[in-house]
Amino acid sequence: MTIRHPRPEVHLRVLVADDADWVVATDQAAATALARPRGWETGKLAAELDEGVWASDDRWGWAIIVGSDPGGFALVQGLSDGDARMHIRIRPAVRGRGVGREVLRQLADHHFSASPQLTRLTGRAHEHNVPMQRVFNAAGFRMEARYRDSFQQADGNYASEWGYALTRADWEAGRHRAGGQGYDLHGLSFEVDETTQGPATGGLLVKFLQEGRRAIARYDAHQLADGELAGVIIGDLLQYRFVHLDESGDDDVVQFAGSGRARVQRREDGRLEIVDEWSADSGSHGRRVLVERR
Repeated sequence: MTIRHPRPEVHLRVLVADDADWVVATDQAAATALARPRGWETGKLAAELDEGVWASDDRWGWAIIVGSDPGGFALVQGLSDGDARMHIRIRPAVRGRGVGREVLRQLADHHFSASPQLTRLTGRAHEHNVPMQRVFNAAGFRMEARYRDSFQQADGNYASEWGYALTRADWEAGRHRAGGQGYDLHGLSFEVDETTQGPATGGLLVKFLQEGRRAIARYDAHQLADGELAGVIIGDLLQYRFVHLDESGDDDVVQFAGSGRARVQRREDGRLEIVDEWSADSGSHGRRVLVERR
């Protein structure tokens, strides 16, 4: 039996000098290879907070309070330019409970209301930081850029980052608080364990990328190569177009393209199941049920 914990109450308050100790500790504890620490020194940060450096027209510092305890901090910079960038650090103990999504929503509500010149709130996530990418997606932020080799890693090599943004128009439309958009497939690698209906898949592996309701999947198997589909997911239904190469013949490689609809659902054992109905432009069609490998 799965025990579901209620979502904690989350609110923001302005950082003050007395917060410097726990902010520095949280910065160190929350840092990972995918999210660098800011490297603050307690005394210097306390002085900056006392002087109002993080409570100005251009930048703002927030304490993230989860329940009644500090759960992290959020920084917003570039407010006076109209294109502000956010940095969020959340304590490991409170992750995975919807805190990050609610923080993004509250930051949007406050800063778009308080700063008439603000047109965009932006943030970045390491290309392998799927949990943070999912947080942005859940809070209505659109993925709009890939910054190549923008993140220097501990080994000296560079990685890319995904860039996300919520615009004033998005905020006014309530996009950041829209609910009921169905499954979040972003970052999911779906390795097929079995095909309960339809032809066998031959080791099919599907990797999803999702931005709002738009979804892209890349897939391959022993006989399929360079497969890609793109479409829109509403509720649990993904309507898509696809194209892939079929290498099952002795000599020729045949390209197939077409459209389909896939229903995403959970089985009783918790595994993801996709009921897929497809039609190729050549006239062939079929139906299969794909079950996720444990």
